[in-house]
Amino acid sequence: MPSAEHESPIALARLDPDLIAWLLVNVFDVKVPAYHHARAQATDVQVLVPHTYHADGVVLFCDPDDRPLLAVVLEVQRGWDRAKVRTWKLYVANLEVEFEVTSALMVFCPDAAVAGWYRQLVKDEGLSLRLRPLIFVSEDVPLVIDMDLARANPALAVLSAICHGDDPDVDAVFPALRQALQALDPGRAVAYYDVVLAGLPATVRARWEALMTTSVDEYHSEFFRRLAAEHEARGEARGEARGEARGEARGEGHAVLTVLEARGVPVSTEIREQILASTDLAQLDIWLRRAITATTVADVVQA
Repeated sequence: MPSAEHESPIALARLDPDLIAWLLVNVFDVKVPAYHHARAQATDVQVLVPHTYHADGVVLFCDPDDRPLLAVVLEVQRGWDRAKVRTWKLYVANLEVEFEVTSALMVFCPDAAVAGWYRQLVKDEGLSLRLRPLIFVSEDVPLVIDMDLARANPALAVLSAICHGDDPDVDAVFPALRQALQALDPGRAVAYYDVVLAGLPATVRARWEALMTTSVDEYHSEFFRRLAAEHEARGEARGEARGEARGEARGEGHAVLTVLEARGVPVSTEIREQILASTDLAQLDIWLRRAITATTVADVVQA
């Protein structure tokens, strides 16, 4: 499952696709066409062979009639995977064919060594279709401490905090980050606040939350206490939903074991734990149906 560190930049691009335009212009010196609006696009790529490839994020820059002018694929790559280059080509080619526009690939590598590895890999592809990814690392994102810039571009302020989470001077972004969140309407502020908490290292997150909820400015502290309460409520709701799902799955697992026991089918401790540990309701339903006629437990849990 993708980590919070992986998902945070993608969530920011969905919340504010204009962040991608800022990165294109300010990090890569790419001329972005004059566009009316930007929107997130579905990230699945279907091919003739029954297989779906899933990009991390896709943004379309459109004219006033919502006709695409430029497409950008955003990928977050934290490790080395040689096969990624081929799927990246597929993402870009699919967008160019579907929307008949120029498409760019932007890759965020938090680790500079990983970024260097991918830059070298695409350089040495020989006769293969050439890919020109726009690869950037955490150091390419500025440390946003300017209040006006943060208010004008909250997504950049959040990305800056996430990218510099391991820097010793990361606390310097907190005042601007606070201003950025207050510039948003309450609903969007909560969404951005969630991304901040998910993307910061634990120790930095603790300092950020402590600062924001104990500010000497009562207006500010009350604002962020409301954000924290809303974030906590969301977390509790997600936790309750996960708890209900786990409870339902465990009940299904017990049903499988009960049927097998009633039919005299022996079940090893290892398989019993496997069945009870499963949270896949569809898989458990299959196992339950098989248990009705199975003569061995292997007949139930076979692939």
